[in-house]
Amino acid sequence: MKLAVIARPVYGARNAFGPLLTSIEEELGDKVETLVVEGNPLREASSYKLRGYTPVILYGVSSPSYLELRSEIREAAGRYIVVAGGPHAEGAYWHLLRDGVWAAVVGDGEAALTSLLQALVRREGPSEAVNVAYRDEDGGFRVSRQVLVRLDDYPPYNVRHQLYPPIEIMRGCIYRCRFCQVPWLFKASVRYRGLESTLEASQRYIEAGYRRIRFVAPIGFAYMSRGPGDVNLDAIEGLLKGVRRLGGVPFLGSFPSEVRPEYVTREVLDLVRRYAGNRRVSLGLQSGSDKLLERVGRGHTVEDTLEAVKLVLDHGLVPVVDLMFSLPGEDEEDVEETVRVMFELAGMGARLRLHTFIPLPGTPLARSKPSPVNERYKKAALKLLGKGVLEGYWREQEQLAPRVYCLTALDPAPTPEPRPLPGSLEYCSRHGLSLPGNTVHIQEPSNSFK
Repeated sequence: MKLAVIARPVYGARNAFGPLLTSIEEELGDKVETLVVEGNPLREASSYKLRGYTPVILYGVSSPSYLELRSEIREAAGRYIVVAGGPHAEGAYWHLLRDGVWAAVVGDGEAALTSLLQALVRREGPSEAVNVAYRDEDGGFRVSRQVLVRLDDYPPYNVRHQLYPPIEIMRGCIYRCRFCQVPWLFKASVRYRGLESTLEASQRYIEAGYRRIRFVAPIGFAYMSRGPGDVNLDAIEGLLKGVRRLGGVPFLGSFPSEVRPEYVTREVLDLVRRYAGNRRVSLGLQSGSDKLLERVGRGHTVEDTLEAVKLVLDHGLVPVVDLMFSLPGEDEEDVEETVRVMFELAGMGARLRLHTFIPLPGTPLARSKPSPVNERYKKAALKLLGKGVLEGYWREQEQLAPRVYCLTALDPAPTPEPRPLPGSLEYCSRHGLSLPGNTVHIQEPSNSFK
């Protein structure tokens, strides 16, 4: 019996399939065939089944992509074994399981997928795997034993499918921002990819023709940090200088390795200026109100960010500052202070990346009903637009926020049946969402192999 593992990447989830597919291929060898498809995977799954394989379809979904692909996932789960991972699966695994998904990945995916597939080969159920959520024989929701992996044990790329995503050098975050999924999900424990392992991977990228080496980290300048606010200059210099020595161009401190203001120092900016390829440094501020920053758990002040922006400018680099509209609890005073800071930052020479708050599943603010963007923000953005300093998709996020909220509001917990939050049915119906319909169920794997 052979498995055909079909990865269905969508925006925001492609990067994860590099290390995941490599771990599958190394662990299962000739027991598995892997494929990456860009669209609906049902045709490929049918073809594999006709050839005697057992198809297993992998989805990696954020909340926006889950909204887009839910009907496709349900259809696929009605015919084949489907495994779903990604931020939405971790934050609200019961949504995927109600859709008929065989297992949802709720921890480190490298361990979850290899153990799931090994269980399939042995004709066992998902309860024998680690880092997954599943439904038991009575339809109840269960979460299996959690195992943390060492990033060094898993190459971040996949040669067969030519997947060379940004190299993950840090997983998890010590901070507790109430709107962010990273510190609240199952794999929040902070781990690093070692310098030797990172440089070895960088060498493989360069040999494959990818000289621009980007890194994934919740806080780019916290690589190998020994504590809050600590910048490990030796580790960062070793990283950036090492990639240069190999013939690559490293990028650190810009997307997807943005930084917090308390990690911005003259010394680390000297290293970025000397060795890194990016001339932009992305800084998280989120609000111009210290009161609101404290409420959402940011752990720094507005002044901390203004000082960091000055340091970035002093080094001839461009600061890109993230701001978030419509945070829960925001009042007119908060809006006024944020607008003032927006113009102050623009006057200093910073760029602004604007966002609208989205209540992401699995966060403390997931049940916060989103508010429309304040008109003062819209007027400020219109004035700043002509100055050419704005970035971001805050308008699209304003439209998306109610729909993501309704995913949680209509089905907030792994109860036997969805129990909507009070008042959510009418609100969500206005935004085109209703209670989940009848779920579909796949056959038990043991039956599938007959």
